[in-house]
Amino acid sequence: MAEQAFIIEFEGVSQADANRYANELRDELLDSVPELRIQQRAADPNSQDFGSTLILILGAPAVVAVAKGVRAWLERRNIASLTVKTPKGEIIARGLTSKDAALLADRLRTRL
Repeated sequence: MAEQAFIIEFEGVSQADANRYANELRDELLDSVPELRIQQRAADPNSQDFGSTLILILGAPAVVAVAKGVRAWLERRNIASLTVKTPKGEIIARGLTSKDAALLADRLRTRL
C-alpha cells in the first residue's frame, strides 16, 4: 500500500501549548516508530509559530505503532483535542484519553 500523509493539529489550546504538544508528540512517535517520517510546520506561515502542526508520512503497517505512540503521549496529557487530517477526511478527537488509542488506530486504518 502506498504511503499517505496524515496531518495532526491541536485544537482549543494556545499557540505555545500547541507547539509544545507537537514537539512532545513528535518525540514520542519517533521513539515508537523510528522509521516514521515527520515534518513539523507552522499552522500559519505568517506567524512566529515554531511548528504546531505535525505531518506524518506512513503506510498501513505503521498505523498501529503510531496509535501506540499517541497513547503513550496521552498518558502524560490525559485529555487532548486533536484533529487528524487524512486523504479521506478528518478525524476529530475531543476529550481523547489514552484508552481511545485503539479506536484512533482503527479510524486511521480506515482512512488509508
